[in-house]
Amino acid sequence: MKKSFVCIISLWIVIVSFYGCNPKVGVPSYLYIDSLSFSCLESQGTSSCRIPDIRVVVNGDDRGSYVLPATVPVLQAGNSQVRLWTVVYKNGLPQQRMVNYLYSMYETNVVLRTGKIDTLRPSFSYVDGANFYFIEDFESAGNKFAASGKAFSINTDSTLLLHIKGEQNTRSGIITFDESDTNGYFEMRTISHVYLVGTTTTFCFLELNCSSTQTIEVGMYINNTQTTGSRQRAIANITATSDRATWRKLYINLSEEMANMGTYETNFDVYIKGYAGSGKDTFLLDNIKLVYM
Repeated sequence: MKKSFVCIISLWIVIVSFYGCNPKVGVPSYLYIDSLSFSCLESQGTSSCRIPDIRVVVNGDDRGSYVLPATVPVLQAGNSQVRLWTVVYKNGLPQQRMVNYLYSMYETNVVLRTGKIDTLRPSFSYVDGANFYFIEDFESAGNKFAASGKAFSINTDSTLLLHIKGEQNTRSGIITFDESDTNGYFEMRTISHVYLVGTTTTFCFLELNCSSTQTIEVGMYINNTQTTGSRQRAIANITATSDRATWRKLYINLSEEMANMGTYETNFDVYIKGYAGSGKDTFLLDNIKLVYM
């Protein structure tokens, strides 16, 4: 018993001596990411974005994702390579988040200091190699979508438009229902087929801004060239916003459904639909982009 007690005391002395001689062992450096910016070329549409989280990798060590603003502890010091990726809500769901590889990676070198905080304000854009199958911003003549059910029209009411600093936005799509349209619905479907398949496309997002007083459904009609039929796949159901002037930015992941397309399913149509409630309902849509690489 006495021998065991002596061993424990000896071990404790060694531990205390070790940390006493090495006061910085286990003390992290910190990265503070308080904000970020996103910009794109004029040919790439609006720069609207919704990036709630950031993925952090330091010297190859994946530190995981952090909600912004974020303080990230790093058990390293000295000159370090920091890489950041944007994380978005998959299909509009906060509980399902994913790295958006269609946005660029931010990379920088930081001299990390034990116990000290270094602040980063990263900037992002679309990654080189991102392609835009179509952009519908309702600003120019011609439409990328055909309507069934209730037709969509063009909204020019500035109080109902999405306003982005440094950009001019004068129009959006709008669908309105009144009390007599209790069984009404609308569906917008791309006029031209989208000839993209999972075997040649790594990532494919439908980006859009929306505001609605009822749920919006977004999905695909996958067309079969052998049977000339199509199958419908609902991908996202977006709940109503708090008011008509509140806009959401959505990233609808089409990649997974594209990966499941069969041999004769060589193209698809994107659709956006909604149903009227018991009173007046409004659906607002803008900045619809099909982005892929």
